[in-house]
Amino acid sequence: MHVIIIASYLTAAAAFLAGTALLGVSWRGQRTGALLILATMVSVLWGVFLAYTEWQRAVAVNWVLLAEVLRYGAWIVFVSALFSAWPMSGLLRGLHVVAHALWVLLALYCLGPVTGFPHAIGLPFSASVPLIGMLLLALTGVVFLEQIYRNVKLEQRWALKFLVIALGLLFAYDIFLYSYAVLYRQFNVSAWAARGFIDALLVPLLLVAAARNPQWSLDVGVSRRAVFYSTSLLVVALYIIATALGGYYVRLYGGDWGRVAEITLVCFALLLVLLIAFSGQARSRLRVFLHKNFFSFRHDYREEWLRLTATLSASDTELPQRAVRAIAQIMDSPAGVLFMHGEADEFVPEARWNMPTPAGLKLPADMPVFGLMRTRRWIYDLSEPPPLGDEQLRAPAELTDLPRAWLLVPLVLENRLVGFVVLAQARARRAFDWEDIDLLRAAGSQVAGIMAQAADARRLAEARQFEGFNRLTAFLMHDLKNLAAQQSLLLQNAERHKHNPAFVDDMLATVANSVQRISRLLEQLRGDVAPAKHGRVSLAAVLDKALDECRAQSPRPEYLPVTDDLWVQTDTEQLATVLGHVIRNAQDAAQAHGHVMLRVKHESGHATIEIEDDGAGMDEDFIRNRLFKPFFTTKASKGMGIGAYQARAYVHSLGGTMRVNSTPGQGSVFTIQLPLAESAEVALVADKPQAAP
Repeated sequence: MHVIIIASYLTAAAAFLAGTALLGVSWRGQRTGALLILATMVSVLWGVFLAYTEWQRAVAVNWVLLAEVLRYGAWIVFVSALFSAWPMSGLLRGLHVVAHALWVLLALYCLGPVTGFPHAIGLPFSASVPLIGMLLLALTGVVFLEQIYRNVKLEQRWALKFLVIALGLLFAYDIFLYSYAVLYRQFNVSAWAARGFIDALLVPLLLVAAARNPQWSLDVGVSRRAVFYSTSLLVVALYIIATALGGYYVRLYGGDWGRVAEITLVCFALLLVLLIAFSGQARSRLRVFLHKNFFSFRHDYREEWLRLTATLSASDTELPQRAVRAIAQIMDSPAGVLFMHGEADEFVPEARWNMPTPAGLKLPADMPVFGLMRTRRWIYDLSEPPPLGDEQLRAPAELTDLPRAWLLVPLVLENRLVGFVVLAQARARRAFDWEDIDLLRAAGSQVAGIMAQAADARRLAEARQFEGFNRLTAFLMHDLKNLAAQQSLLLQNAERHKHNPAFVDDMLATVANSVQRISRLLEQLRGDVAPAKHGRVSLAAVLDKALDECRAQSPRPEYLPVTDDLWVQTDTEQLATVLGHVIRNAQDAAQAHGHVMLRVKHESGHATIEIEDDGAGMDEDFIRNRLFKPFFTTKASKGMGIGAYQARAYVHSLGGTMRVNSTPGQGSVFTIQLPLAESAEVALVADKPQAAP
């Protein structure tokens, strides 16, 4: 093992020497690069010195420890230089000062036999002191690396990852080595021997990192979350070291009970760590301590706003409860209640989060306290006297009696108090100052806007439901009006033509059709009719059905059919209703002594239906702005203003078009163009399987 240790540290010295030479050749004058060269050069001297001490085996232990301390000091100085462009928080600034002071004091302590420094401060020289100090330096180095990597921009992590890996492994290996030495008062020989080889493997990673960072200028930013977790990590690490030391000394001096007591102590310590880690109150107290002592401002406004937005936009619970939780998180409150302004001009509980409220709790909206919250956005601290010393402005007893009630946060939108949130006392007691007031007012306005938007969305959905119902009612009334008009014509002509067999036959057919349509309307109202399915139907059959329904009214339409067999993809009943409406409108426009012409054409894959009348006609403004406007009619009490709108909408749903060409005093032409479908015979042939050749 003697030769292996010498070879190991000489290998490390050679590797760091080669790295120092390469870094020196490529150095561009940067301060950080110079400190990296200094750290590698010190590592060269460190490796040579440790190989020499193993060869001679007569060097005092304080010199070996001094070499270790100086090597750590060089690397700590380099890592600290990476933060040069970083506006450090009070915590990290304190860690930097402590780390530098620690390695300097350790170096002076290791020079104790020469300088007499330990005796000057009343301490005898002990190897355990530098070992524990270097263990703390290694832990501090890990924290520094974690801070650097966590807070640099994502695009710079590519350039830094090899540096973090190399130095992280160096520090982590030394943590293991020093922990073993502190616990057992001797180094692990195998780990000590392998250390030089392992450090030599890290040199290429350092060179790659230096090549990727020629300027060594890092754009680093710190967040409160990073400081919180880094501090927690450091505290837990120190706690584990203290527990391990305590367990070792319990086993050493505990006699027969030593091993049992050590295991019990370690398990108890781990249990205590888990309880603290999962304790919201402990985390809250640590967060308050950090914000109070290491930051200029209590809140990280960016983090608070992102968390508020994320909570409000989540979908895990209903919006009112998310609103309570969003406000409560700002003050680290574990519970709250949201009161909203109700329809009866009073505030009622809308949502509860870990805070029960009495049944039937209601507060009149005209209370002075709510006026103050609305006009001045006053946030009540229920533990304080009433605002301005006015007892009329004291918070209602119903709110102060809620469990652990602490704050009343108003939700004000456009000078309206839409609600307020009652927050429970924070997990860790804290002062309530202007920072909290400003942030809660801004958050309250944001929550008020979100709640008002949600209420508007609900009202809009209800309005759309009523709109759909009203539209359905209008369509049904329109159909019933047409049926009533048919029956009215029958009654008008019954006395004159009741002995005419042809009239009787037409009357029976019309009544049968009316009964069928009324039955269909009743089924639609009951919801018994399945949605109409479009199928391949003959256009001639649809036109015949529409004309049959319109022949009872004068003038009777003249029909010029096309010679081709045209098929369209539609529902027979609905298309017949649409065509019947257009034909009846033409009859109404032409009046009894006019003329109505129905023509069908086959034009390039489309069926064109023209319905022409010689009525009064329409001007261009009427056609463009009023003809197809729903609920607008020129028939006074006889019309609904739905038919033209419904007809065009249905034609468009079939992929067709409806155009109107009209001249005042000369009449109108409605042109309906529908895409053609294959005829039944063609489709049947296309569906048949083809015979194999």
